[in-house]
Order: sequence, then C-alpha cells, then structure tokens
Amino acid sequence: MPWPLSPPTRRLVGLLFLLSGALLVIGEALRMYVLYTLYATQGTDAVTSVQIIINLTLLVLGLLMLRYGWRERRGNDTVD
Repeated sequence: MPWPLSPPTRRLVGLLFLLSGALLVIGEALRMYVLYTLYATQGTDAVTSVQIIINLTLLVLGLLMLRYGWRERRGNDTVD
C-alpha cells in the first residue's frame, strides 16, 4: 500500500475509525453504568478493580480512536 494514502482512502479510514470509536465509547459507557448499578445494589464484592481498569482503558481507547478518525478525516497529520 503506498504511503501516504490518497485523500478518498484517508476519508474512508477516518470514517471507519469514527464509527468504531463511537460504538466503543457507547458500549463502554453502558458497561460502566452496569458496573455502577452492580456496585450500588450488591456492594464492593460484585465489582473487581480489574473490571474497572479494563473498562476505563477501553473507554480511553475509544476516545483515542475518535481523535485519530477525526484527524484522518480532516486530512491533518496523524503522527504526533
């Protein structure tokens, strides 16, 4: 694959990153809500710190995917 990508391909890649990042953020926000309700109803034994760390990590990853997709869509340099 030639580098850099052509503009239409960059826009498509950016759109795919935006869609997948948005879906990941929505899914992880819902999972965090489920963890919160479990914690509120059943106490500290229902939720482990590993679950919280993994969910927060995936939430940050989704936000980074949104950022990368937005920058790729706009045509900015995505290498920081």
